[in-house]
Amino acid sequence: MSSNGLNFLDSLTPRIVMFCGKGGVGKTTCASTTALHFTLNGKRTLLISTDPSPSLSDMFETDVMGNIKTVASTRLDAVELDYDKIVDLWKEKFGEEVYDVVSSFLPVEHDIIDYIAGAPGIGDEFALSYIYDLYVSGLYDVIVWDTAPAGGTLSLLKLEDTFFRHLGEAARLYVKVRTALNALTQGKAKDPLKIIGEWQKLAHDILSMVKDDNTMALMVTIPEALSVNQTKRVAEELEKFGINVGGLIINQVLTEEASDSQFNKSRREMQIRHIKELEVAFADRVPQVRLPLQSFEVRGIETLKKMERLLFPH
Repeated sequence: MSSNGLNFLDSLTPRIVMFCGKGGVGKTTCASTTALHFTLNGKRTLLISTDPSPSLSDMFETDVMGNIKTVASTRLDAVELDYDKIVDLWKEKFGEEVYDVVSSFLPVEHDIIDYIAGAPGIGDEFALSYIYDLYVSGLYDVIVWDTAPAGGTLSLLKLEDTFFRHLGEAARLYVKVRTALNALTQGKAKDPLKIIGEWQKLAHDILSMVKDDNTMALMVTIPEALSVNQTKRVAEELEKFGINVGGLIINQVLTEEASDSQFNKSRREMQIRHIKELEVAFADRVPQVRLPLQSFEVRGIETLKKMERLLFPH
């Protein structure tokens, strides 16, 4: 492991730290450890998971599903997003505005809100809005974001970008048909341009948040072919999207001392090949941290404190 671990984060003081990577590589462990580190160093920290199958509650042995809670014996706040609850929040925040926009085109009942709320992607769309509200609230110095497995995170970001662009097209379309709509509704149609403009600004602000210099993505991987290949692809996609990839954590590395059997020796030789591949791919781009495979299960505050000493060596 790099002698300085993730200590470079302390001097950079990012506002959002995203942990990205393939499922099962240790993103939640690294995210939880980093969030605990920030808290131990006096930062008001929120740990949030947007993984549809989260494990923060298991990690901290505290139920944090759906509501922000302070983890016992720490000052760390944590939450796993409940996507059913997210949809309800979406209807509460935007439902009436959706009705105003749709009813300006068509004579519809309020039931249309429930129909739209059930559309694919609504929960994902509002998840980013939820993070943005916390980001601008001033309640936290840093938000540690345990993201969904790599493909899901990229889809989430691309969805927001698509939403932003389509809102601009929607406004232009409405301007073209407004005269005809006013004639059909005898001038009683509500003008949705103001609402569409507000939505587009929100989408713009969310995109600005994830692309801001104070937002950093840390890639987490294990030294195996499938994970290494996906890590390189995802890092490239994130950088193309404008997100700062600021570090790489290579997890579950077998040390030389641990490779005393032929089985482990062969696995270590395989890992070394993939580690060299990552070193070439990320050479001079980002700090690289090697996290050894541990003999203990990471669960509960005490084991996370052990991990904190490994990721942030003193």
